[in-house]
Amino acid sequence: MGQLVIRWADLGDCRDLGRVHSEAYRSAYKGIIPDHYLMRVTADTRETYYRETLGNGCEKIAILMENQAAAGVLVVGECRDDDLDASYGEISSIYMIEDVWGKGYGKAFLGWGMERLKELGYSNVSLWVLEENKRARNFYERFGFWRDGAEKTITRGTRLVQMRYIYSIDT
Repeated sequence: MGQLVIRWADLGDCRDLGRVHSEAYRSAYKGIIPDHYLMRVTADTRETYYRETLGNGCEKIAILMENQAAAGVLVVGECRDDDLDASYGEISSIYMIEDVWGKGYGKAFLGWGMERLKELGYSNVSLWVLEENKRARNFYERFGFWRDGAEKTITRGTRLVQMRYIYSIDT
């Protein structure tokens, strides 16, 4: 295990965030989302997204560094689901480059994010995961998230089903 640092990202991190997100997105969804769609998720388009998001402050973005190199990105904020109350925060994305999979960093990163949501006053957390993304679903279930039965269909080059997972933060 290398030196691990998790911190809130700033505007100087946008290039790294874009690179990590695009690489990790393509790795995570290979075989689930069509290649022609995956190739549209580039470091440049994601860098622009992170620059805008950090600028408007609607969501909080964290970066995970391994040996001073960016390896993960986490986006948290207010839950956007109308059917959940204000006690819910949301993890809208968590991505890690494939090189660090299986090192325990995902658990550390998710735990760090949960603590930050708790500090922001949330007692529950929601997130959406693709039904076909069994690796991610297993990860969240091992952490203690459970499916609450909510589902929605999204289009990412094909129609995909997202399932909502929720978690109650220990108070």
